[in-house]
Amino acid sequence: MNRRHFLSRMALAGGASVMGMPRVFAAPAEYTGRLLVVLQAEGGWDVTSYCDPKENQPGEDEITFWSRTQQTQTAGSIAYAPYANNAWFFDKYRNDMLVINGVDAQTNSHTTGVLHNWSGRNARGFPSLTALFSANQAPEIPLSYINFGGFGDTANLIRFSRLDNVSALRELLTPEQSPWNEAVTDRRPDDMARIRQFRRDRNARLMADAGNLPRVRDNLIAYDSALASKSELSRFSDFVPADSEVLEDVTVNSEVTSNMPRQVQLAIATFEAGIGCAADLNLGGYDTHQNHDSLHEPLIGHLNDSIDLLWTLAEARGLADRLTVVIGSDFGRTPRYNADNGKDHWPIGSFIVMERGAAWGNRTVGVTDEGHNAHYINPASLQRDDAGGTIIYPKHVHKALRRHLGMEGSLVESGFQFTSAEDFDFFNPTLTT
Repeated sequence: MNRRHFLSRMALAGGASVMGMPRVFAAPAEYTGRLLVVLQAEGGWDVTSYCDPKENQPGEDEITFWSRTQQTQTAGSIAYAPYANNAWFFDKYRNDMLVINGVDAQTNSHTTGVLHNWSGRNARGFPSLTALFSANQAPEIPLSYINFGGFGDTANLIRFSRLDNVSALRELLTPEQSPWNEAVTDRRPDDMARIRQFRRDRNARLMADAGNLPRVRDNLIAYDSALASKSELSRFSDFVPADSEVLEDVTVNSEVTSNMPRQVQLAIATFEAGIGCAADLNLGGYDTHQNHDSLHEPLIGHLNDSIDLLWTLAEARGLADRLTVVIGSDFGRTPRYNADNGKDHWPIGSFIVMERGAAWGNRTVGVTDEGHNAHYINPASLQRDDAGGTIIYPKHVHKALRRHLGMEGSLVESGFQFTSAEDFDFFNPTLTT
């Protein structure tokens, strides 16, 4: 029996009956477990101006313009570049973060880099970390996995949802209200009752088709449950911000306008409503082949502001103690500037993992040299070990995160294990490099 059919059968066995049919997603309790946010900095960020700072070396090409006049700074045990608003950010969150440097994506291709960093494998077939987490934690809740763009492969473990348009979302959740005035009811209760009855009857006819494939049947059941009267999804309308409360887009630089504040706002609303447990946030524009610093510096600043907004809202909604945040990118950028003052693709990058007051916080693991080449690391001690260590690859980060988030050895992980990957003890607070 495969994972998909096992999950379906378990849900069917515990489901209530509606119109004579079982419900896969019938009336789950409000979700109160762990939460995961993965923030994808799309395009390839320059960690030598962020969490793996590099200074210019005599006789070598310039690696960073900031190091012409400034030096690497530290916040606690974490080194950072004096760039954008890094000083404020790292000083505020140093105790909540683990920095993993020297992660080799083994590619200069965006497609492969995204795939490798967010699934842990450089060939298709594995789910995103977020999909695996939501399928393991709470596959039955209506918006278990939200994806705002970027990598979101699910390996058929679960569906993801998109929440791009707040007004359209509100119309879906409260169809009786006027789309132009939230205080006005356009449709009478008896009209809405007839509409809902028509939908139930139509769904029942579709469900009665003996030729339905399992996926079609699952989708019809999920659709019926999600739109049922007084369902968890319908109650989500109480948490969706009003038009006047929706956070505005931010003009980051001459090329990027970001809706990251709205992504954060909707993800937190979903978590607060108890109908979601995982979200992919996406911020593009990091592929700065020209005018690198003038474009990249405000992007780094906006990234820091967005992470701060996420934690601020999580704290205000009482969610911060349940939240894990993972931040990364396609890969890094070259340890030199090109003729257009840009930087090109470089396979070595970093991950940042954050939790509130984590015992393993205020630490950096992984080592790169002055030219941003990765050193070999001993998986057990996390010390540099040129003779017996290994380069850190995305699979090592994913394997450690799966264990940390309670997914290792789970049913949904079956068939997606990193069987040949060394065990890096990244979350052991006694180990540093």
